[in-house]
Amino acid sequence: MTGKRTSPVVAGVCFVLLASRISSAELPNGESDHAAQAIAEALHRHGADVNSCFAKVLADRLDTAGRVEVMVEVGKAGRVTAAKVRRSESAPAALATCVERAALTWTIDGIESGASVVLPFSFKAQSSQYVVNGGDIPERSLGGGAGRGRTGPKRDAPFTVKVLADETNVKASGISLTQVNIGPASRVAMHRHPHSAKILYLLKGHARLLGPAGVEPIKLDEGTAVFIPSGYPHVIENMGRQSTAVVLQAFAPPGPERVYRDPTDARGRAEFEVIRDPSKVRVDPALASQVMVASAAEVKPEPTAKGKGSARILIRAAGPHPMALVLLDLSDGAELQSGGQAPSPLVHPTSVMYLVSGGGSARVGGEEQRVGPQSVLYLPYDAGYAIKAAPEEKGERTVVVDFSAAAPEKLHAPTGAPRMR
Repeated sequence: MTGKRTSPVVAGVCFVLLASRISSAELPNGESDHAAQAIAEALHRHGADVNSCFAKVLADRLDTAGRVEVMVEVGKAGRVTAAKVRRSESAPAALATCVERAALTWTIDGIESGASVVLPFSFKAQSSQYVVNGGDIPERSLGGGAGRGRTGPKRDAPFTVKVLADETNVKASGISLTQVNIGPASRVAMHRHPHSAKILYLLKGHARLLGPAGVEPIKLDEGTAVFIPSGYPHVIENMGRQSTAVVLQAFAPPGPERVYRDPTDARGRAEFEVIRDPSKVRVDPALASQVMVASAAEVKPEPTAKGKGSARILIRAAGPHPMALVLLDLSDGAELQSGGQAPSPLVHPTSVMYLVSGGGSARVGGEEQRVGPQSVLYLPYDAGYAIKAAPEEKGERTVVVDFSAAAPEKLHAPTGAPRMR
């Protein structure tokens, strides 16, 4: 390549499947074979960066798709000295910005200093995924513009929410999982879910659950779980004056979480009833008696086979919406797996796992990937899975919170700890 650049070099990438990396490179006519090869090699070498950007937005929405064009300036030794999104079609801004920033770290060997290169990337919606990184999921506060939940924390919002597993990001059915971050001395106002039961697990901080008048408050310390039957009115209050309380919240069946993505969603609003005047609330004592509380500190751990870890069954609730919560503490090489080569609905219920610490590998539905803190695993009742804990580092064990619900058509399915070995 010699002479002054009169037009940018153009290269293309098409992401058909996340795991496929770069599947094709459309090379421009009129460029030398040397330049074309240099661009193709650079795209393949840095494809993992683009896939990482794609994975981050897929964590929130499985149907993410679009096209992004990034223009880069090439300096000495092929190093990219500047990058700017030239065009973005349908792709979310977060994806375009991520690719732009990643390109600043690239090297395109074989391109002369001063040349401009336009890299167009096409992203296609995925058909399924079972593992997402909770750290990649945006926080939402209600009251965003255009009738949508505001993406990004709002300074004066009493709480924010991350939708960790639902029909939008993992096509969840039977159960959904959210993370509620309640600000200092703040609360989630009294509300109830007419058709969904839920389990709360306090991940961080100190909180309490308030019920109707005359019902004793329930103190929640880290590691405490509460089962709340459908229709039961309650308030979740952060008792910390300077710290945020972080609560994992699972719904069975799903529905209430929809209001977090879109406050105007009719189904979500019907499943998340805010109680304007708590003083007028009256509750059948039989319903209040179904509330269950358990603390990991007070539940005796049950050793797993071969002594590689333990399980604490904190919640096991029957009724119209059977749910369970199991706290798993795994040591070096411990494995969780569904039974047999062809899992049946009776092997394990539909569940969502949240990794608190440690990590390892997970194979779900035939796909295997690494998992670590904040990883969220959606395990449909009819999908085989195998999860293996990594070797302990500096005494850190793999701790997993497992929320489960029976498959809708198999309400008699067992609700307990997954099969372990």
